[in-house]
Amino acid sequence: MSVFPSSFAFVLGLLPGVLLAQDAGQQPAPPGRYIDGVIANVAGRIVLYSDLAGRLEQARQSGETVTDALACGELEDLLYQQLLLEQARIDSVFADEAQVDAELDRRISYFEQQIGSREKLEKFYGKSVTEIKADFREQVSNQLLAQQMQQKVIGDARVTPREVERFFKEIPADSLPFINAGVEFARVSILASPTEEEDRRVRLKLEEYREAIVKGQKDFCTVAILYSQDPGSSAQCGELGMVPMGVMVPEFDAVAMSLKEGAISPVFKTKYGYHIMEMVERKGDQYNARHILLTPKASTADVEAARQRLDSLMTLVRDGQEDFTTVAREHNQDADTKGTNGTVLEPNTNSPHWAIGDLDQRTFMVLDKLQPGQISAALAFDAPDGTKGYQVLRLLKRTEPHRMDLVQDYPLVQQAAEGKMRQGAVDDWVKEKLRTTYVNIIGAYRGCAFQHPWTEGPAE
Repeated sequence: MSVFPSSFAFVLGLLPGVLLAQDAGQQPAPPGRYIDGVIANVAGRIVLYSDLAGRLEQARQSGETVTDALACGELEDLLYQQLLLEQARIDSVFADEAQVDAELDRRISYFEQQIGSREKLEKFYGKSVTEIKADFREQVSNQLLAQQMQQKVIGDARVTPREVERFFKEIPADSLPFINAGVEFARVSILASPTEEEDRRVRLKLEEYREAIVKGQKDFCTVAILYSQDPGSSAQCGELGMVPMGVMVPEFDAVAMSLKEGAISPVFKTKYGYHIMEMVERKGDQYNARHILLTPKASTADVEAARQRLDSLMTLVRDGQEDFTTVAREHNQDADTKGTNGTVLEPNTNSPHWAIGDLDQRTFMVLDKLQPGQISAALAFDAPDGTKGYQVLRLLKRTEPHRMDLVQDYPLVQQAAEGKMRQGAVDDWVKEKLRTTYVNIIGAYRGCAFQHPWTEGPAE
């Protein structure tokens, strides 16, 4: 018997994240009407049809075949997340708001890249970026909190070289995984920074706008539409809509909390540039404000200066006067690689090994022409926030297709051994918590072959 409600596949194809309620005693919905329903309860924390459907729709769009086994696996992951969140409540653990802000910014930047621009993203959702962030804030906060709790569960999992060797020897020879052709590489980036003169020019220009607005010579809305460089709000007179504290960067929130309704702030700076703000309305820890943003821009000469600085650093490396890892640690302006001495980690595995097929075309074309140890010429690039700069790539290692080898693939073997250790810690923790945690799963899903005994607890 399938664990899917009878209409699951149909609805999944039409409306991701929403299912017809045809389980757990619920009557089928009238034709064309879609509703949601509870499929599991972990200590009072519910899992909805839509939670599971959204995950399965993502899997389907990634090319996976949606099966009962996949649905059960995704449901178990949702149950585990709820158990982590419940333990966080018990332990009084809270998500770091600054980390939530950073993750929201990262995801918005990624979505903008995928869809083409901020304007297209807002059109797709029918909301401003500020409203999109507010909608996703709780979800992202819960995800980060669950990750934080899982880290507490697994601890600092480390294995010794002897344990890695023992783990490898326990794998039957015919079960050793096949390692695709791959590379390990490093990256150093230098960003083009606006000059102090440009920074001062932008600040003074915004001071002029503010003075004209305060004197009644210019209208705030008109200035926002004509000159604000925030594409998400300029067309709406700079208005953001009602947002809770924490959605905007801390400097922005701090200014908003200091203003009375109708007041206009002094010029202030955030990582996005210079702002002036007019408070429209404030209710508790929520506010609606209008703002005008002007951003200092790097000139062509600033971009060229970044290239020259990077070329100079790499000349020192090639001449043996500087070490590449030292330059990557001390001069690198690439946030993703500064803490790894320049090494680029594959995001899904957190490993330095990249399968050739997982590289973007530009990176592949550059690395394909390098020998291990060689450094590329400086390459121009645009960061997600529009900042321009130059970067170099260094090929660290190239591997041909082969069966996993202890020496050649030691980092991968070590990672697999630590993964097994972490999984053991999770298994023990879940088993212990389920002894005292109420869990109820509706009938259609109780037949899932779960990894943990979720269905052995009390049920309604």
